[in-house]
Amino acid sequence: MKKFLFVFLISCFSLTIISCSSSSDGSKSTDNTTTTTDTTTTTDTTAPTVSSVSTTADNQSSVSITDNITVTFSEAMDTTYVTTSTSDTNCAGTIRVSSDNFSSCVKMSSEPASSNSNKTFTLDPYDNLTVSTTYKTRVTTGVKDTAGNALNSQYETSSGFTTLAPTVLYETTTPTRSGNNIVYSQDNSTSYSDSDLQADGARIGYRMEVTYNGTHYYAETIFDAWDGITLSSLLFPTVSNANVIQRTVTNMSVASNYPTVTNTSSTSGRLEIWPWNYGTGAQNNIGGDNSKYDFDDTHTGGQYYGSMQVHNLSAAQTVMAWNRHYDSNPDIGFGNNPANTGDNKHPDWTFSGGSSLGTSNWKFQVLFRHY
Repeated sequence: MKKFLFVFLISCFSLTIISCSSSSDGSKSTDNTTTTTDTTTTTDTTAPTVSSVSTTADNQSSVSITDNITVTFSEAMDTTYVTTSTSDTNCAGTIRVSSDNFSSCVKMSSEPASSNSNKTFTLDPYDNLTVSTTYKTRVTTGVKDTAGNALNSQYETSSGFTTLAPTVLYETTTPTRSGNNIVYSQDNSTSYSDSDLQADGARIGYRMEVTYNGTHYYAETIFDAWDGITLSSLLFPTVSNANVIQRTVTNMSVASNYPTVTNTSSTSGRLEIWPWNYGTGAQNNIGGDNSKYDFDDTHTGGQYYGSMQVHNLSAAQTVMAWNRHYDSNPDIGFGNNPANTGDNKHPDWTFSGGSSLGTSNWKFQVLFRHY
């Protein structure tokens, strides 16, 4: 009996020790959501929000056609879920920019570039935006933050931003001189001064429009103003004012809906503007062809044929041409003239006459813009 009692007491003592040791921590559990008293684990379940959508312009109603769009979020985002359309104008990706209520979207040159610790993303349009056009930006619920939280609901700018239309300094809608003069349909030069054109950031441009085979085409160029530029030097060239502009211009953007014109946000341009006759002699070592009229011709300083040409020098391409100002059948064209035989074989449309794009709804403008 004593032996049995001794064994019983020893067993109880052992169980007590085991029980105390197994519960001394007080936090052991098979529940994975329970944390220890020494370590606290938290999970980010907060959905990100769009903090802002903007361009570099202070005034979102006066945005440059070459501007980029930035979207900033409330927290760091997973860059693999911040995408845009880079292959075409279909509305794809999680950030979209559109001018037609997202029936189509602006094609971007690359995926959004991240900055600000992956909070800010910049979109760079593949081509120039269209002037005087309102664009909206949409961010879909496909974007996610670094914790995997998606936007609670789709975000869309209410008013968007509007691209700036340049000022028209001079315009003519009459492609043939009246006597020795150009007929002006607009002359707004009295609102500006030479010092405006010579100010830092001043940009000059040309725009031509014409309807051909039922389609209305345009081309517009904007480039940096050159030193010493004046309002009078930008008047359309006539025999009486003897205006001549033959120079290379910098940082020229090209926007056009003509199929063979190359759109670009920045290139070197070449102007050939004068009232005179001219020859094919290339003398400026810029790649001109001595056997064809192109972007490097030589005016004679006399007679009255006339040239009003803007070229994309880097691409060796005519952007717009209005020649033979004295004639009822002027040379008018966009891009390089596709003809290659006889007199009508010149890239700058010289001698194209009746085979050029015609004069229906034609206009030519001299533009001014300052940022």
